[in-house]
Amino acid sequence: MTDTVTVDVAQGTLRGRKTSSKSGGTYYSFQGIPYAKPPTGPLRFKEAEPPEPWIGVRDALKHAGTCTQFNAHLKRYEGVEDCLYLNVYSPMLPGSGSERPLPVMVWIHGGGFVFGSGNADIQGPDYLVDEGVIVVTFNYRLGILGFLCLNDPAAPGNVGLKDQVAALRWVQKNISKFGGDPNNVTIFGESAGAGSVHFHMLSPMSKGLFSRAIAQSGAAVNPWAIQKNPREMAFRVAEKLGYTGQHPEELVEFLQGINDMILVKAANEHGFSEEEKDGLIALAFTPALEVEAEGVERFLPASPLELLEEGRYHNVPYMTGMTEKEGILVFMFADLNKPEILEKLEENFAKIVLSGLRLPKNYKKTDEVVRKVRHFFLNDKPLTKDTLPGFIDFYSDLMFTEGIHAKVKKMAQLAKAPLYYYQFSYEGQLNFLKATCQINFPGASHADEIGYLFNVEMLNTEVPSDSTDALTRARMVKLWTNFAKTGNPTPEADPLLPVAWQPYTSANPCYLEIGEELTIKKHLLKERVQFWEELYRNL
Repeated sequence: MTDTVTVDVAQGTLRGRKTSSKSGGTYYSFQGIPYAKPPTGPLRFKEAEPPEPWIGVRDALKHAGTCTQFNAHLKRYEGVEDCLYLNVYSPMLPGSGSERPLPVMVWIHGGGFVFGSGNADIQGPDYLVDEGVIVVTFNYRLGILGFLCLNDPAAPGNVGLKDQVAALRWVQKNISKFGGDPNNVTIFGESAGAGSVHFHMLSPMSKGLFSRAIAQSGAAVNPWAIQKNPREMAFRVAEKLGYTGQHPEELVEFLQGINDMILVKAANEHGFSEEEKDGLIALAFTPALEVEAEGVERFLPASPLELLEEGRYHNVPYMTGMTEKEGILVFMFADLNKPEILEKLEENFAKIVLSGLRLPKNYKKTDEVVRKVRHFFLNDKPLTKDTLPGFIDFYSDLMFTEGIHAKVKKMAQLAKAPLYYYQFSYEGQLNFLKATCQINFPGASHADEIGYLFNVEMLNTEVPSDSTDALTRARMVKLWTNFAKTGNPTPEADPLLPVAWQPYTSANPCYLEIGEELTIKKHLLKERVQFWEELYRNL
């Protein structure tokens, strides 16, 4: 269809289009809407500023460029610095005013805080919009451009997360123009997007910007979610580009003069020392603790663990969970079918273990910790093809599972709002990461559930309407949109959802297993959870 429609937002008039959904319905698409000024020139590394108004009608008919990045899926550098744009997809004709305001679901994309976008090649909104919700997706600054942190007011950090706040504030101000309810906004995301969701739960800047939250395979307490040496990394990259001073203001001014793509390449290649690269967490420039800076809002005033322990988070219904085999993600970066790759990982096993653990400063018994991990996951054997399943479980826990469960357990103890917990274990043609990276390893990988929520153009896969794949997709979409509408994923009896998903509590540690069937179970990954709890207890 080529029908166009217009809507008036705070900055001016937008022209969008009427679009056919995959199921044959229709929705209204507005793409490439600026939610902040271009963060270029003197605004590079600075907190996003409100967008400028425009005169006349602005086309919102196609995506804006992705933010400057190394695209790990396509193995190439791409993007532009002027990238702070969002997309709105509504099943309601904007301005019709004929129905009640619709629930809003704001998606925060993953990609380790270093790549990804809100574009429809992965996050096509069709199935969600068909359930009567408005979907918003957006870009935010990535890598060094989004997360340069000098532990100094010259660059206090987290402008990528503050971009997300700017997008959520734009939604509050404008979503009613598209038929949306600003008082019923659910933020949801996967991987770094889930980490972002959890950061927003903890951040004073995000208060009042959402009423529900869904975190898929990620938490702010995961080891990849917080930089350990941001200032050191920044100066290392600047030195590679020709700056040899030690002054934060000078460094910022110097880096503002470097081409954005050259800067991102340098950060990608030189952010980590060679020693750090062996630890397998190769994500330079991610969120960081912030120092106070005059005239600048502080997104993260303390560590996520501290904020969580003290109950300093927003009291909203929360849904979170993981895939069955998160650690299959390693295949995206290393071919574990090759013996020489396994030998390299075995050689660096201790570094990998220690890179992701929350150890006290100057902890002396690291050899003992590594030995315990090897005993539990590899049965005291070296890493080979035979022990690879145990390594995948270990890596799942190190990067995702242990932190997610620790968060869930603490939130249940505080019992502030309903908390829903799940594990996604379904394997089919729409399992996103395994399909797009052609990974042949049993289990549902990190990011595999995305194909059951969105119309993923990258998959280029049609599944029969009577298939289990289609049924699983329908169930996932219904659970997620029910939660967005009501705060409860199973609010009433429904033939599609033959379970009553109860909140997770300390007294009832239940979760929903999303496999070929939907099943309520208890004590997710009980033995592995007990191993990590005992390990940390004895540090």
